[in-house]
Amino acid sequence: MGANSTKPSFRYTAAVDAGSPGQSPVFGYPEPGPDISYKCFNGATTLYESFKASVERHSSKNFLGTRAKNPDGTIGDYQWKTYGEVSQFALSLGYGYHSLGITTKDDEGNSFLGIYSRNREEWIVNDIACMSQSIVSVPLYDTLQGESLDFILGQTNMKAVSCPLKQAEGIIKFRKQGLIQNLQIVAVFEEISDELKAEASGLGLAFYSLAEIARMAPDGEVHPPTADSLYTICYTSGTTGMPKGAIITHNNLISTISGVINWGITFTPDEVYLSYLPLAHMLERFVENYLIVMGCAFGFYQGDVMKLKDDLAVLRPTIFISVPRLWNRFYDAIQQQFNALPPAKKALVDKALKVKKHYWETQGKLTNFVWDKIVFAKVAGVLGGRVKLMATGSAPIAPDVLNFLRIVFSCPILEAYGQTETCAGSFITRHQDSETGHVGGPITTLQVKLVDVPEMEYLSTDRNEDGELAPRGEICLKGGPIFLGYYKSPELTAEALDSEGWLHTGDIGIRLPHSGAIKLIDRKKNFFKLAQGEYVSAEKIELAYTKSHYVNQIFVYGDSLQATLIAIVVPDEPYIRKTWAADNGFGPEAAFGEICASPKLKTDILKDMDKYGKEAGLFGYEQVKAIALEPVAWTTDDLLTPTQKLMRFQAKKKYVDVIAQLYSGQ
Repeated sequence: MGANSTKPSFRYTAAVDAGSPGQSPVFGYPEPGPDISYKCFNGATTLYESFKASVERHSSKNFLGTRAKNPDGTIGDYQWKTYGEVSQFALSLGYGYHSLGITTKDDEGNSFLGIYSRNREEWIVNDIACMSQSIVSVPLYDTLQGESLDFILGQTNMKAVSCPLKQAEGIIKFRKQGLIQNLQIVAVFEEISDELKAEASGLGLAFYSLAEIARMAPDGEVHPPTADSLYTICYTSGTTGMPKGAIITHNNLISTISGVINWGITFTPDEVYLSYLPLAHMLERFVENYLIVMGCAFGFYQGDVMKLKDDLAVLRPTIFISVPRLWNRFYDAIQQQFNALPPAKKALVDKALKVKKHYWETQGKLTNFVWDKIVFAKVAGVLGGRVKLMATGSAPIAPDVLNFLRIVFSCPILEAYGQTETCAGSFITRHQDSETGHVGGPITTLQVKLVDVPEMEYLSTDRNEDGELAPRGEICLKGGPIFLGYYKSPELTAEALDSEGWLHTGDIGIRLPHSGAIKLIDRKKNFFKLAQGEYVSAEKIELAYTKSHYVNQIFVYGDSLQATLIAIVVPDEPYIRKTWAADNGFGPEAAFGEICASPKLKTDILKDMDKYGKEAGLFGYEQVKAIALEPVAWTTDDLLTPTQKLMRFQAKKKYVDVIAQLYSGQ
């Protein structure tokens, strides 16, 4: 069935500096040769130059696609605008912004425009308009509420925001509450009524539609940025408190794009991408600008993640990027479909999985003409049937989930690692690398070192079980993609960036000696010290437990005055109703809250979690000993960031009484 000798081998890093006591050597790209200058291959030194270069090459090619609404209210096919059409409107919009005075600089030489919206074509048009006039765009999550919005607009002294009608109406509400008092201009994506304009005017706000603004100055001049100009202030979504504004320059993102291209990832202009991960996050922002360099097209989702399957079927993208939460949903749904098959068909699927797994692990090969056609064709069709490359980021993903999805989709899934402060695309795996559990190596414009964290017993002098040097420590990064600091927050900047320009990520990693890849093993900030002195990582434990079919969402908590961990679990309602409820006396009409109140369900879930915890190799003190069940799933309206990360500070605050009860009951 093939020889191991055909399996591709990879080297992700090489030492470029010996380092110093308390830290590993400095590691970088392992092969000499690629140009690591901070220019794109098209010669651009700014994102605006990069866009102009793509317009010159691909003026008549499809760029932005939006699904049209049919007369009966249903959603139809994608309607496209070309690179040339988008460029023309974005330039006119930029001229209009200039005529409205939005380009007027503050004392630090910056002007700001907030983009307060989910992903849609107007988002990108606004971004390009801002670049043409050297306006610093500030993305604002469409779910952002008054207090956070007031903080961001106040810190930047922002005078103008562009948004859809729904958010514009929210702005009026917040203004009436005494918030966002410095805001003056709102550029609304759609046409707006005279009544709404009048109501806004009474509150000291000038409302204009984008079309109106684009007609204000038919002839104007561009005021393009330089490489050192600020491109965006990207506010983190605040998992532990108020958001922090990361200052990103054009050079930062051009360096990231250059590093990824030189690392070896390029596309043709024929590729199509589905944009649904929030553009207010740096991952999607990087992808947007990277695909513009390549001249690719991207269609936008309807705005509802639950309808993503329909968008995928209509758009049929060739590139798909997602986060572990959605990948886990795919995994659970496909596994349940396979397990429900009749015995003969289930045996065929099991054989196909076994054969493809063998060739993937021994030869790095994911396609098989026979098995892909007779077993996995319908699975591939879930993504539209044309996907050539996928990627996962934002959070760790279980290795068996990742390999299973690679096999059933017959498509490479790269694992990437980065942060807002590094412009997202920092580490990437190779598409033929079947080893899981690591994030590959840094792009060509970044260097990495591991710094000792003695309180957690992670040292740069650590060795593996074979005696090979396998340094462990906090991942620190340096290079062109690293942000300038946090806006108007020198103390927070000093915590993140040291005097030599190294970013301290807060993530703990190990360098694997056989490949030089970096593996994430812990988080410096999200760990608990229990009463006996053991340190435990909440994220690592949660990742193990989410493999249970019973568990939809989970919040693991520990207290230094307590000896054990507890958790709040949101059970998987469809799975429980299908496999557990009827056998335990609950009919289809039973409320899910009533089902979750069952002591037996709690016992069964904890027992299943314990099984998966043992499979993941959790120590006894890492296993959760008590749980409470929450019947209502967390969303971006309460405890999840727009990238589906749990906001731990808010979760602890919400469940403070439940946590106390769980500990008092032990």
